[in-house]
Amino acid sequence: MVNLMERKTPPSPMRLLEMLSDRFGAFEAVAYSTIKLARFAPQDELSMDLLVAEAVLEFADDLRQATVAASNWANTAGIRA
Repeated sequence: MVNLMERKTPPSPMRLLEMLSDRFGAFEAVAYSTIKLARFAPQDELSMDLLVAEAVLEFADDLRQATVAASNWANTAGIRA
């Protein structure tokens, strides 16, 4: 990834949200795996606490909603995303 400080123009907030969403996908995958594995394995063998996994998935939904809302706002304001 290009260092944000080396860029002449900073990325748009839309791009930053997109990058955050993409990178957050790894946490989301671990959360889904943890919840699925919890059916078969004891708590101490899970890679993530179940409450944390649920919070991660909830945050992922919020992040997607924020990305859509920002995109809609940019389109309404005539800003190129």
